[in-house]
Amino acid sequence: INLCLSKSGAVQLSMHPRRSEILQGCAREISNFLYETEAFLSGYEQFLLLGATADHKLEQPYREEIIALRYQLALLQAKVEQALAEVTRPFFSDKEPHMEELPASGSNFQQWLDHCRLLKDCLQRLGSVNHVHKIESIHELILSLHKRFLARLWPVATASKQGEVRKVVTVRNHCYDIIEFSRSQDQPLLDNKCRKALRQFDADSVTVLSMPDCTRLSIQLLRHACTIDLFEQTEGGKQRTLRLCYSEALAGASKPKRHGKFLRVWFLTQTLSQYQKNRGFNASNIHFNEQTGQVLFEFTHLRAKKDLQRMFVDILSLLQRLLNMDFGLAVLNLDENQTQWNMAAIRERLNNPAFSATNQFALEHVYWYFAYKKNKSLMNRCTHDGTLRHLVEAAMIFSGACTHEIETLLDEQSETDRQRLLWHLLLSDPAKAEPLVNKYFNWLADETMAMRLVSQNGHILKHLASGISDQRAIVFAAVKSHPEAVADAPESCRNDFEIMNYALANTLENPRGVIAAIGAELLSNHVLFPRLLTAAVANSSFILSSEVIAAHLEHNPEFYKELLLSAMEHTRNYYDLLFTFLVRKKLLNDDHLYRKLAIKLLSQQGHWLQHFSELNNDRDVVYTAVGSDPSALKYAGGEFQADKELVKEAVKDTGGFLEFVSEELKDDNEIVLEAVKNDGRALKYASGRLRADPKIVEAALENKGWALNYADESFKHDLYYLRLSVNHHPESNACRDFDEDQRGNKELLTIAVLKDPINFAFANRELRDDEELAQLAVQNDGAMLEHASSRLQGHERIVRLAVQSH
Repeated sequence: INLCLSKSGAVQLSMHPRRSEILQGCAREISNFLYETEAFLSGYEQFLLLGATADHKLEQPYREEIIALRYQLALLQAKVEQALAEVTRPFFSDKEPHMEELPASGSNFQQWLDHCRLLKDCLQRLGSVNHVHKIESIHELILSLHKRFLARLWPVATASKQGEVRKVVTVRNHCYDIIEFSRSQDQPLLDNKCRKALRQFDADSVTVLSMPDCTRLSIQLLRHACTIDLFEQTEGGKQRTLRLCYSEALAGASKPKRHGKFLRVWFLTQTLSQYQKNRGFNASNIHFNEQTGQVLFEFTHLRAKKDLQRMFVDILSLLQRLLNMDFGLAVLNLDENQTQWNMAAIRERLNNPAFSATNQFALEHVYWYFAYKKNKSLMNRCTHDGTLRHLVEAAMIFSGACTHEIETLLDEQSETDRQRLLWHLLLSDPAKAEPLVNKYFNWLADETMAMRLVSQNGHILKHLASGISDQRAIVFAAVKSHPEAVADAPESCRNDFEIMNYALANTLENPRGVIAAIGAELLSNHVLFPRLLTAAVANSSFILSSEVIAAHLEHNPEFYKELLLSAMEHTRNYYDLLFTFLVRKKLLNDDHLYRKLAIKLLSQQGHWLQHFSELNNDRDVVYTAVGSDPSALKYAGGEFQADKELVKEAVKDTGGFLEFVSEELKDDNEIVLEAVKNDGRALKYASGRLRADPKIVEAALENKGWALNYADESFKHDLYYLRLSVNHHPESNACRDFDEDQRGNKELLTIAVLKDPINFAFANRELRDDEELAQLAVQNDGAMLEHASSRLQGHERIVRLAVQSH
């Protein structure tokens, strides 16, 4: 599919003599893919119904979920089939295969390529999907099903009586779920060393599925996610295998963020390839998927179970180091800023020996940079390299040492090590490194070395020797590496249209600083200066707020409108556009353009309606803002806060926005019910009449148990509603607000402790001495023994259960 439908692949396909046969094979693959997706969904349906037997209240919402998923799958299938028909239409003819035309009559080649791209997008793209109706591709559907599968696994484990849910408490007090189906196993794959590593691991969430011959972990970290699979036996004769599937969410990321994400994938592939060589494992199979931002590592034919377990512990330590690494990676120019980063580039760098020296240097610099700049070691259990360890240790010393101390240390190094350390120091901290470099080496006065240095860090330009830093080729290389380095260029280069145009079109860190660096001659050129601004605005609208160009815009309001239109078309950073617009608002004496700009901005960030108070009674403007962000309802005119259609749309996904609607609609049964169904807290904003309505209160409690705090006083002492509140309480402290009588109600405390053992701490003195309740608490969290009565703290069976858990 990738080969046939990517832009370059489709072009090659169009010229292939067997294009008909190849495309028919691709169509069969897609048909099978759709069939298997439908089968997968059917399996998920059976899985849910099995889970519902653990709690009959789950059956109805599960059935509704399946209906929604099936409806969305039908829409996706129709979209894919329509796109597939457009791609294959040129081959539906009576001609011989080699005579078939491409494109078909009545269309053109570009249209056919567009259909190929559309079909590929329908099949594979990645987004953060929280609602079924937002699933736009088959791939998103599969991702969503996997996520739902893990989230709903515990009812199946409970209902089938074949497994149990355990919790692992980490050193940072996070709680990871282990769904255990291998209790009778003598030597589980997830042994004590693996569990210890898991307790040391810091992630947003981890779910472990443990079975007799395989273990799967689903891990959600700050900015990325992954799965790890451990297999005793794998298909295809691969035998004992570890798989790591690592994902980056690329959809919607800006250019610099995508750059950082790809560099992180590169770092992972490079470190794991070094690990494989140093540890003596077979070379891993690595597969890349650019659409999904995924890379799959597969280590096969591992000799013993202990190798599998050791690799798991080692890789977990590497993943821990990946958290929030973009800062250090984004400054790195691996090959003098020539690489256009994508999965294909990473694959090429991994497999082409021509890149081995560059990769090794870049990997060393990443480890050095983090140790020097952040005083943070990236060394992990996958890193077994003496050079890296030496660099990291030196960087940590150099970071806090004065020039004289560094000089003493450098004198003790070999010539090779001294050169390596100084090169990395110069790239990281040119000002500190300059006197040391000048003592030991002639790099800053050597034209060839200077070119290499500024190509990796443009800010070194101002530290080069006189005569070298004035050369146009070296200045341009520095600007290509870091456009902001143009501020250190000589006047002649700052009046050079080509250099300044490149800097303005590519700067991301400091666009206003680059504008300020424009030479006086170029600034006064009435032909070239507007061309510079046009190029700059296409890159960043933020430059329009610069004081340097204020006078130019004051005398050219029509040109300002042109720049605004260009910014609206090109920018992704809408906050820059808003800020620029607010600063120069007085220049825009055009109601139509003003309204158009407002709608453009509000379609991306609806809450910015607060900046357009004069338009908060404009129907199109308000509907656009609320459609983008329901919180914009807060800034809408009174007419729209009483608009039932608009309010219903706003509160159906985020009920808390009921706070901003008219008093009349706060007393509307339909609106309030819609709000509390998706956010029980919205009950707080309902009218007094509806806070005493049993149907409304019940719906609120089924969403958020602690919404009981906002219900009428009569509900707070009703056992039915108390039970409902505890059953649906999302926090660990469901019983915190109970009165003394309620803390002594065993039925309520049993429900709460089943939800989270920590609720045992809120039981009254009598229930803390209840063996049945204490057993329930400590077998799921042994630390709850602290809250048991002194009698039960000396009860052997209770204590044994506690220490087995913790």
